[in-house]
Amino acid sequence: MDALTDVLKAIRLNASTYFCSDFRSPWGMDVGGGAGMFHVVVEGTCWLLLDGESTPRQLVAGDIVAFPTGGEHWMGDSADVAARPHLAGDKVVEGILSGQHPFPVAESAAESDMTLMCGSFTFDSSISHPLIRDLPCFIQLSTRESKLGWLDNIVQVMARESRSPSPGSEVVIDRLSEILFIELLRQDMQSQSADRGYLSALNDRVIGHALNVIHDDAMSVKGVEALATEVGLSRSAFTDRFTQLVGQSPKQYLTDWRMHQAKAALQGSEESMLEIAEQAGFSSEAAFSKAFKKFFHETPGAIRRAFARQRKSG
Repeated sequence: MDALTDVLKAIRLNASTYFCSDFRSPWGMDVGGGAGMFHVVVEGTCWLLLDGESTPRQLVAGDIVAFPTGGEHWMGDSADVAARPHLAGDKVVEGILSGQHPFPVAESAAESDMTLMCGSFTFDSSISHPLIRDLPCFIQLSTRESKLGWLDNIVQVMARESRSPSPGSEVVIDRLSEILFIELLRQDMQSQSADRGYLSALNDRVIGHALNVIHDDAMSVKGVEALATEVGLSRSAFTDRFTQLVGQSPKQYLTDWRMHQAKAALQGSEESMLEIAEQAGFSSEAAFSKAFKKFFHETPGAIRRAFARQRKSG
C-alpha cells in the first residue's frame, strides 16, 4: 500500500457535498474558517476573496477551490465586494437545504446565473500525523486543463446526483467528493517545489519510496539502516533528508506509525496485547503499554474497551 493511501485510511478521510445550487445576482457570502471545505463552479462565473487579500479573483466554470484546513473567505457575483451581500456561509447552507434560498431570484439577472457546488472534508483530528500538519491552506485547479478532463466528468455526476437525487445518491456524492479531495492533494503534491513538508516528501523520489516501504508493511521494516539501504543512501544522508522533508526523523516516524497500527489492531482484531506489542517492535507488554500511553494519553486496554463499548452500542 502506498503512503498516501495508508495515511488517508488511517485519518478516516470523509468528504461530503452540502449543495449544488443556482445563484443569481446579487449574492455574496462570508465563509468562516471552520472545517476543510471546497467549492466547484459548475456553470457561470463568480468571485473569490481570500482572507488577507485585497483583490478578489474570478472563478469560471470548471474551477475548483479548496481549503483543506479551513480558511475564511468571501464568495459573490461581483468583484465589488463592499457593494455585495455578506450573508454568513452557514446561513446560506441552512437556507438552501431547507428549500429557502437566501438570495433573491430575479429574472432580469438571468445573464448572471451560475451554479455552485459546495462541500466539506473532515478527518480524525485525534490522529497526529505530518500530512495533517502540512495540509495546504488553499488549492485551486481547473477541470479545463486537458489532464484533468476526467475530473470534470466526476463534477458533472456529483452535480446531477445532488440536484436530482435518487436512491443511493448520498453515498455516490460522498465517495466522489473523497475522490475530488484526493485528486486535489495529488495535484498539489505534483506542483510542490518546496524542500520541506509531507506532500513534498511523498513527491520526492528517494523519501517518497522510503515512505511507501514503511506504509507497505511497517511492522516488517528492520530499522533506519534497512530503509537507507533500500533507497541507496548512507544512514546519515538518509536521516538528514528524511527529517528535512517530513519534519521527523525516520526512526520517530516509523515508531509513530507503528503506534497508529497498534491502535488499529487493538480496535479491529482479537490479537492479544503481547502479540500487538511484539508486532509494534516491543519486547514486552509493559514497555509497549508505557510507550502507547505516552503517545495516545490512554492505555491500550482503555482504547480496546472503549471501542468494544462503542461497537456494542452502535
